[in-house]
Amino acid sequence: MNRASLEDKLWVATFFAAVGSDVLSGVVRYYTSMIGVPQAAYLPKVVMLAWVLFTLIKRPKASHALIALYMLAQSCVSLSHGVVPQAVAFWVWTVAPMLFALTAPRDALALLNGRVATAGFMVLAALCGIGILANSFMTLPWVGTSVSVGGHNVRVAVSSYVGIASRLSGFGRDSASTGLMAGLLTTWLLMRTDNRWLQCALLVAAGAAIHATTNKTAPVALALVVGVHCFFSTMTMKRACLWATAFAIGFPLASFIAASAFNLSGTGYVTLASFQDRMFNTWPILIEGLLKNNRIWLGLGPGGFGSASTYYESAFGFNVAYADNTVLYALASFGAFGAVALIGFFVRVMLRAQPDDRSSWAMLLYLLFACATTDICESIGCLLFLGITLAYLRQGAFAIEPHARRMAMPSTATQWRPRMPAATAMQSVRREPMLESAHDGLGSL
Repeated sequence: MNRASLEDKLWVATFFAAVGSDVLSGVVRYYTSMIGVPQAAYLPKVVMLAWVLFTLIKRPKASHALIALYMLAQSCVSLSHGVVPQAVAFWVWTVAPMLFALTAPRDALALLNGRVATAGFMVLAALCGIGILANSFMTLPWVGTSVSVGGHNVRVAVSSYVGIASRLSGFGRDSASTGLMAGLLTTWLLMRTDNRWLQCALLVAAGAAIHATTNKTAPVALALVVGVHCFFSTMTMKRACLWATAFAIGFPLASFIAASAFNLSGTGYVTLASFQDRMFNTWPILIEGLLKNNRIWLGLGPGGFGSASTYYESAFGFNVAYADNTVLYALASFGAFGAVALIGFFVRVMLRAQPDDRSSWAMLLYLLFACATTDICESIGCLLFLGITLAYLRQGAFAIEPHARRMAMPSTATQWRPRMPAATAMQSVRREPMLESAHDGLGSL
């Protein structure tokens, strides 16, 4: 295998800086604002956006032009709804992490499976847990504060409660993103750790940290991944990803139908209040708002929905700040036509991918289940891991790394597949013609 180039190492360094900026979002925003340069907190995103532009210029494809034309058309939809151009640009800024991950070089993806990268993920996971532990004993100075960036009031870290219990955000920006990041890092490390005792310790620590954030999505998604990983084959995990996709699509639609037919808003439990609010308020009201004036077909356009609406107001007459479901987020942004195209792309990737990379299927299962009740498009960590997971499945880059630390993969619930020696693996890779073909990130979109 050829040694990693400087370009690959820079991509990996940027990736870790971006994940670190999400784990330490509250800390970075707070202290950069104290020294008078709050814009420095956005440096990883600037580098990611620059990388995407560099890749598109260096390796242009006809498909890139088609995607650009489609986005231009959708931007016209946004402007026709009264959305300002700055909001459209803000949307591009928001999704830049996933574009950055999708344009990762093949060798850079292989580096993420090495020992050094694994140690880096362990450090990030430890920081995530330490932040939550510290927050449980003291009030961190950045929680509940805000800073002015570009004339906009940006929250450093959100202070929120469930009843009288505080939702701990640790070093992050809010409890939801911190909980999701803890689950993502745990899933990544779990699939790359052979020691059973270390796996158990990792799960116990992650469970305690996520519980303190009061996030419900992350522990359920993590428990689902652990259960499927322990008892089922990789092919079953692939099928579970397809079912999770169907669940994310059908759940909000079912809640809309149920809310329209029955008055269910007064029932439920305090511990599931946020989940009940999604089912009987957020999702039905959003779908109803999109159905008015036939906005359901083309959507509100990029920048018309999501966090951009909190900085650039638009008069749509209903909640356009969040959807708490990634499918509805896509529906609100791009309409039924765009949402169907995006879902079709993801399903196509899953159907064409081989059930060999168990680690990537586990990450995808976690993300797909999380997207059923969360706007993962608003989370830097989720976008980064979704992008590299799709890149792994499309490129098979994990097979070219001889030093990858990956857990032995069970072919059945009670049988473990032996690990292939590194030398044998490299010989098989050299004889595999498929891996000799060039892959250029977004080139095959």
